[in-house]
Amino acid sequence: MEDTEFMGGAQAPSIDLLAVLRAVLRRWKLVAAVTLTVLIATYAVVKLIVPAQYKSTVEILLYDPQQQIDATVQKPISPFVDAVGNDAINTEINILRSKSVALRVASELGLDSDPEFQSHSLRIGHLANQLRIAAKRLGIAHLAERLGIADLAQRLGIADLAQKLGFGGFGGADADSEQTASPTEERSEKLDRAADELIKKLDIWQDSYIIFVSATSRDPVKAQRLASSVANEYLASQREARQEALEHVAVWLKGRLDNLQSRVSQTEASIAELSAKSGIHDTESAKVKEQQVRDLSTELMTAREEVSDKSAHLEQARHVIDTNGDIDSIAELTASTALTELRHKKMELNWSLADLQNKFGEHNPQVVSARAALASVDKQIGVEAENVLSNMKNAYDIAVRREQSLEGNLKTLTANLNSDASIKLQELRRAADADRKDYESYLAQYNNISEQREMQSASARIISPATLPRSPSSNRLKFYALGGLVGLGGGLMLAFLLEYFKTGVKSSTEIEQSFGLPVVGFVPLVSQRRTRRASYHQSLDTVVNQPLSHLSEAVRSMRVSLEVSNASSKVILITSALPGEGKSTAAMLLAASSAGSGKRTILLDCDFRLRSTSEALRSRHRPGLFEVLCGTANLTDVITQDPVTKINLIPAGSTRANAADLLMSQGMLDLIAVLRNAFDYVIIDSPPLLPVVDALALATGADKILVVVEWRRTPRATIHEAFKVLGPQAHRVAGVVLNKVDFDELPGYGRYQYRRYYNNARS
Repeated sequence: MEDTEFMGGAQAPSIDLLAVLRAVLRRWKLVAAVTLTVLIATYAVVKLIVPAQYKSTVEILLYDPQQQIDATVQKPISPFVDAVGNDAINTEINILRSKSVALRVASELGLDSDPEFQSHSLRIGHLANQLRIAAKRLGIAHLAERLGIADLAQRLGIADLAQKLGFGGFGGADADSEQTASPTEERSEKLDRAADELIKKLDIWQDSYIIFVSATSRDPVKAQRLASSVANEYLASQREARQEALEHVAVWLKGRLDNLQSRVSQTEASIAELSAKSGIHDTESAKVKEQQVRDLSTELMTAREEVSDKSAHLEQARHVIDTNGDIDSIAELTASTALTELRHKKMELNWSLADLQNKFGEHNPQVVSARAALASVDKQIGVEAENVLSNMKNAYDIAVRREQSLEGNLKTLTANLNSDASIKLQELRRAADADRKDYESYLAQYNNISEQREMQSASARIISPATLPRSPSSNRLKFYALGGLVGLGGGLMLAFLLEYFKTGVKSSTEIEQSFGLPVVGFVPLVSQRRTRRASYHQSLDTVVNQPLSHLSEAVRSMRVSLEVSNASSKVILITSALPGEGKSTAAMLLAASSAGSGKRTILLDCDFRLRSTSEALRSRHRPGLFEVLCGTANLTDVITQDPVTKINLIPAGSTRANAADLLMSQGMLDLIAVLRNAFDYVIIDSPPLLPVVDALALATGADKILVVVEWRRTPRATIHEAFKVLGPQAHRVAGVVLNKVDFDELPGYGRYQYRRYYNNARS
């Protein structure tokens, strides 16, 4: 299989975000270090740049619902608000934060000359003065006149720019004659700037009917004065606004009272004049007649309603009787006891007649007698109904006669009251009475407003005065918290980037997706000894003497994976992309595990340059493979057996420059064939793929190739290049062995249960 075909089945590696997150969390020391560094830097910057701020708070009660005060004397918040809601409280908060209150506080405390509230303006003013002095010293205006460019400067607008910067004017204007702002305007501007700064230093919030006002300053005493002044100025402005509103209402009410009083006087004068002309005097008898007319009118309306009602009942009763309808709907008919008894008797006769007809037929004498009795009862019911109707007719006639009598009496009384003069007098009297009532109502309101103006009180009050702060406020804590968050975020981001952009492979999934090869084994990371030989001996001793150890199980798993994948594979070539990835260690461990399982195993050290395997097994200076291939030694003479691991070893032997030629020779192939027949496993420790071509020379004689990759260190590009070196022999690669793996950091590995199992096994 060609190299391109071999690599073509690989997929682009996907990002395992969960694994990356676990790796980021494992870098907690880096995250903690970055966070601590940023916190220290933030502390230093805040300590040097951000001054200490002191906060003083005052509490204002807007309205006390338990205070029993007459609502006409004290209203909540303002004289015209009957209830306290969120909108009303938010309005008061906006008033506290308003520019008018801030200006009053700035003027009272002299903040126009306070450096804390004028620092920016002082710096600008100092810079302007320095520029003005420099302009005078340089004589820019006189220089422009001498050069004859004053007119040109005027046209280009340079003169206006110089005037704004304080350099003086052009065209003959002297710098000393510039017009400056008056002291009043300058102070007003400073007060305005101080008010803006004060608003920034205020923090106002509410809790129920209480408003909290906090003022911040570099000086604790100043912070207390600011909070107290803001509260006092707010209360003063509230009282002023209250008095102003009451004043407006009082003025309006006074005008209304004067107008009503004038109208009543004019109406009374008109009444007197009209009475004198018409001869109609406003006597008690006239008033009595008017009262009688009003009473008769009321009685006449009642009588007309009664006539209408009785007429309707009479017509309804007649209709019911004429149509033989239900008399229960007529109260007068149901009120008759005789009529009710006759109706019950008729009902009984109807039942009896029906029963007789069913028993004897239509012509039976009893049936005829029952019919006669029923007819008699019907006649009596008719007579009684006519009596009821007659009574109803009499009541109706009486109501009509009473109505007519009331109409006659009313006409008699109003005969003398229907003249134009009398009607006019009545209208004037009613208008005068209405104006007097309005006057009394407005007078009561005016007196109420006058009482409130005299009280000079506000509904709000201070319940907790501003206290002197003893320690700085927690403004710096916000910077520290922000610095901590930035440091933590930066540390996590740095850890993520280090993990994300790390070139090494970290899991079997990455190997399979990147190269299309399985991972046949994970060799755990073993603590390094001082020397390489000591490290080799430690690993081999673990595999031999501790069969339940983590390392032994990992090597055994790698060996079983090879046997399961292809039982006929006997010659295993172990190589790597670069030196130092642990290929020699993997070869010795695999050979030791195989020998420990009872397999006849021989290990060939084909790395003529480093000879790591020969050195680890104390055969570095013995004759070995090189001498056998050169024909200077017999095979049986160079094979040694390690007494600890029971590994049969053919050491590398001497070092020569033509090592690759020897490994590619027919003699090497013949040697492998001999060893294949004599042993169950032939494990070849070959040089790395990229530095030399020795491994490629040995690949032709191997059944399977294992490529050792150092976990999280060997770049993917390097592994790709190593597979390219194999070329047509790449199809012999059985898989990849990840070496120096930290199982605690290996994604998806059941390390906790695994570790607990082996710890229990050791104990």
